[in-house]
Amino acid sequence: MVSGSELAMGETPAGKAMNLQADVNALSVPASRVRYRVLGFACILAVITYIQRLGLIRDSGPELKKTLGLNDAQMGDIGAAFLVAYGICQVPGGWLADRLGGRHLITALVLGWSLLVGIVGLAVVMPPTAVFQFLVLVVFCFGLLQAGIFPAWSRVVADWMPVRDRASAQGTIWTFSRLGGAVVAFVFLGLLALLGGWPRVFWVIASLGIAWAFVFWPWFRNRPAEMSRVNASELARIAAGRDTTARRPTAVPWHQMLTSVSVWAICLMYGFIGFAGNFFTATLPRYLHDHRHLSDTETAWLSSLPLAFSMVACILGGVLSDWMIRRTGNRKWGRRLGGSIGLAFAGLTLLASAWVPNSSLWLLAILLSTSFFCNDLSMGPAWASCADIAERHAGSLSGAMNMTGAFIGALGRSLEGRLLDRHAYEVMFVIFACSYGIAALCWLGVDVTKRLNPRG
Repeated sequence: MVSGSELAMGETPAGKAMNLQADVNALSVPASRVRYRVLGFACILAVITYIQRLGLIRDSGPELKKTLGLNDAQMGDIGAAFLVAYGICQVPGGWLADRLGGRHLITALVLGWSLLVGIVGLAVVMPPTAVFQFLVLVVFCFGLLQAGIFPAWSRVVADWMPVRDRASAQGTIWTFSRLGGAVVAFVFLGLLALLGGWPRVFWVIASLGIAWAFVFWPWFRNRPAEMSRVNASELARIAAGRDTTARRPTAVPWHQMLTSVSVWAICLMYGFIGFAGNFFTATLPRYLHDHRHLSDTETAWLSSLPLAFSMVACILGGVLSDWMIRRTGNRKWGRRLGGSIGLAFAGLTLLASAWVPNSSLWLLAILLSTSFFCNDLSMGPAWASCADIAERHAGSLSGAMNMTGAFIGALGRSLEGRLLDRHAYEVMFVIFACSYGIAALCWLGVDVTKRLNPRG
């Protein structure tokens, strides 16, 4: 017989009763809301990320072409260099986030790529024969570092947000990324007028990421249980509906990922979105300014409107996906339906925009904005699907998905640069519309109810 002194208080009947009562009392307290502050940090960084990214590889394009003597094919190749690098480090970035958590990784990535944004300004002192190679190298390194950020946040969202709110959270993050994309044209033009040179603009933009990192790192922790301000009620809400049996890191189930129809479908879907959608986030200002010959102001407005519309689409797509699942109980169609329909309409409206004359800029704006709005209905459900399918390996799967988007997107960037040089605009838009159609069909192969099993 074991004496009472040999039992820990928590192991005695009285101790268990006291612990149970403590849990009940804790759960009766309103849940803390630290998870929303984490989401807030993610949203602020999403704005900064897209201001830096699009400021570097999209909205500075006409200025770089003019001052550095580059052509459309070279600008396309610089954009492709970003996407290739972005694709290379997607899976490693997601894997590192799964293994190490997001705190140190996210901070290091933000500091590194922000410094590179400033370094691009050195192109003005490079020999003319070396400018193109210098930009390719710096933008390639920039892409390597930016690659891991959204897979890392996918890991953070999987750890910090309840299962029922994942698509809404991911959609919110992407909404703020589009906010950054919508304002960057005006930020760039305003700073250019104020500072008188784009190298100075890049250093100001770079400082945004550095400041964010110095606030984020001391405060954030990888898991809710590691944050003292998270109470028991919030922990219970975050844990509801998820598999909590495997808390220790396990090997990524690569074989299951490679043989999963859902994994292939979601990766290819995102790839064909990247092939067409990068036109809006990388090439649209050059197309409008250099080929439709619109003014700087008209170019800024028409480049920004699609991303402004997509702000609504990102959060709407995520909210609708979560709502459909709660309403119908059908997780499979709740994730796939909105994205599939949206991508079909994205292709049709983008195709129609090719034949709109400059005399009807309002119609061109509506069609371009509608196309990217429909594109971004997939963002929340796509990233939430990675967490649904892979759970503890959400970072790795989202990295694979984003990698596919980057690699196929790089082909699109290289192709569109050459088509623009040949003024083959209609051919370019037909190809993009077909890409959206294929992406819509790929959504039908995604079944989030078939989860990967690390022990299988």
